[in-house]
Amino acid sequence: MSSIYQQLLTTAPTDLPPIKAIHICHEENNPSAKFGVIELEGGTIGLTYVKLGNAFEQLQNESLYSDYIGKAVTDLAQLSVLQQDWQQVLGAGALNAISQYVLKQRGFNYHNAEDSLELLDIQPGERVGMVGYFAPLIAQLREQQTPLTVIELRAELVQAKGNFEVTTDPSKLAQCDKVLITGTSVINNTLEGLLTHCHKAQEIALVGPSVGLLPEVLFEHGITRIGGRAIVNSELFLERWKSGEKWKESVTRYSLRNSDYK
Repeated sequence: MSSIYQQLLTTAPTDLPPIKAIHICHEENNPSAKFGVIELEGGTIGLTYVKLGNAFEQLQNESLYSDYIGKAVTDLAQLSVLQQDWQQVLGAGALNAISQYVLKQRGFNYHNAEDSLELLDIQPGERVGMVGYFAPLIAQLREQQTPLTVIELRAELVQAKGNFEVTTDPSKLAQCDKVLITGTSVINNTLEGLLTHCHKAQEIALVGPSVGLLPEVLFEHGITRIGGRAIVNSELFLERWKSGEKWKESVTRYSLRNSDYK
């Protein structure tokens, strides 16, 4: 089992509320189709990214997960280390929900979000590594002439031009001074492998709605910056999610630095 997942499950309290519902969008063109929702009794919500591999198509079959409703959320979390895409997606969402519940119980105050690139505090001449093709951020970094290495699964995007490179080889992260990693690496169990290549990096930021895990666990594994989202009004969020509207004030975007986290 991934040590991150093992640590999260070990940390989880024994009195967690059961799963109230698992929300999966069935309309592929709906903006909400990208994210699945694990809702616990009492209103805590965990998010997960559904457009991973074949997960969206697999999860159209509700019989895969309907038996988990009313059961312990830790049962669903155990799926996170299995092989099928839908299992990893729902397992990660359950771990997200567990983490959000624990943070609520602590009375945790989320810090206002910083821009993803501000999180990295990029200095002139530093090479940035990026896991996942974030087109707007790539455009911004290239305009600033920042040396950039992008790690991508899609071979058709591979290219090299001047100080800009797109590669499928994660070992190239060893050349980078700052690294930005997408939250989907948590879902597909690639995060820990990626971190082994980041020994040169002074800052490693993990960003995305699916990174709402206990910050101390991520920091202990080498992440130095977190950028995520938390649901602050579950009723309003579910209304907006179901209608495909923007989440707006139902969520808060937050960022954390390991040096400031208490």
